[in-house]
Amino acid sequence: MEQYDVLIVGAATAGSYFARKLAEAGHSVLVIDKLSRDTLGRRLDIFHVAKSDFARFHLPLPEQNDDFAFEFSRGQTLSAFNRYPKKTQNTVVGMHMPRYIARLNAWAREAGAAFRHNAAFIDFLYEDGRIAGAVYEQDGQLREVKAKLVADCSGIPSVARRKLPDSYGVENFEIDDTEKFYVTLRYVVYHDPKDYVSGTRGWTYYKTWEAPEGSADSAILGVGANFSYDEGEKVFAAFEKAVKLPRYTLKRIERGTTPYRRPPYSFVADGFLASGDAACLTKPSAGEGVTASMVQLEIAADVVGRLLDEGGYLTRARLWPVNKRYVEAQGKAFAGQLATLIGAMSTSAKENDFFFQNDVIFSEKTFAALGNGEPLTFSAGEMASMALKMFRGVLSRQLRISTIRSLLSGMKNGGRAEALYAEYPADEAGYDAWVRRADAFWKSCGSMAENAIE
Repeated sequence: MEQYDVLIVGAATAGSYFARKLAEAGHSVLVIDKLSRDTLGRRLDIFHVAKSDFARFHLPLPEQNDDFAFEFSRGQTLSAFNRYPKKTQNTVVGMHMPRYIARLNAWAREAGAAFRHNAAFIDFLYEDGRIAGAVYEQDGQLREVKAKLVADCSGIPSVARRKLPDSYGVENFEIDDTEKFYVTLRYVVYHDPKDYVSGTRGWTYYKTWEAPEGSADSAILGVGANFSYDEGEKVFAAFEKAVKLPRYTLKRIERGTTPYRRPPYSFVADGFLASGDAACLTKPSAGEGVTASMVQLEIAADVVGRLLDEGGYLTRARLWPVNKRYVEAQGKAFAGQLATLIGAMSTSAKENDFFFQNDVIFSEKTFAALGNGEPLTFSAGEMASMALKMFRGVLSRQLRISTIRSLLSGMKNGGRAEALYAEYPADEAGYDAWVRRADAFWKSCGSMAENAIE
């Protein structure tokens, strides 16, 4: 039977990053993926990473004529009526996903990690009721591998996390159809040079955006929706009626999904870790999760590496700092963002336009915080100013009382979420009581999926 320090299920961005971090620290790592090298990452072509994140996470840079597609810095977000742009300035690199994942695989191998493709996770191995490795299938044969930690980085299917027993310590829920963000990308060629794009435009009301594609005359028109791709098509049709787009020719369409729900309350259990899309680690404002999961994995690599050096079994109690440190580093802010956005997105097109015009929630400060993964915080003066503007909006019949209630409830819930996660237990002792409070809180918030375009 093979034996490794860590077995990682999933060889895409999260799995490759975690493998590299552990392998370069001298630990033995095996990464398995059910897909072949040629098909890994081919769900979508282009994806974005902030340029600063390459240095922050010590990631390999993409290269021209291979995985690099383009770079841009300027962006703006507009109202439902295509007005009142809010500018952003953040250099972003566009890359070809399949080729960059191949680069990350090679980067992890360079540090000593082993990869097995066409290798599907089947189940865990247990010793004395605790995870001690896994069974996987490759080339029609079942193989067993012992490991001190099994990490699920398998994406939305969450093939390992969902196999956990109900009482094992990490929630084994399925990410169902109502908890996904359905993304459709239209790769287009614009007819007129004056319409060529060198930055991004976004329309939060329609969850729609325009971005460079790599060629001067080309662009990507993206739309995200809850429920289904068909719902996204309805939203995009409404968007095209409201916003006049340049004349274009459609080249191709790509589709994919990301998780759109709160993460598990605990990422760790005895001999186990969940990360990436399998742990719903995505930005609440965009559903993007590549570097969002790396915040957690950087912490996990530090904690796991130290524990492996110490020796002994990796119990949930010993792994607990992964939970606590992640919540402090990012989880608390993301929880606040998600709770706020649930209320803030419940508007009509006319109300959305009013909010953009008057910098109520939809301001350059807000979009900067969302983009950087920072808490949405407002001073007493800002809250008073927004309240006065909304009162005037009601008097002028531009806002409904119900919308204001929803918005204020979202802002209040954002603060409640941050306060709740600030009290995340430092060890297992207070966890069950904290979970009961968290369950009640998220139930009171509702879900983003309930907020459809009116």
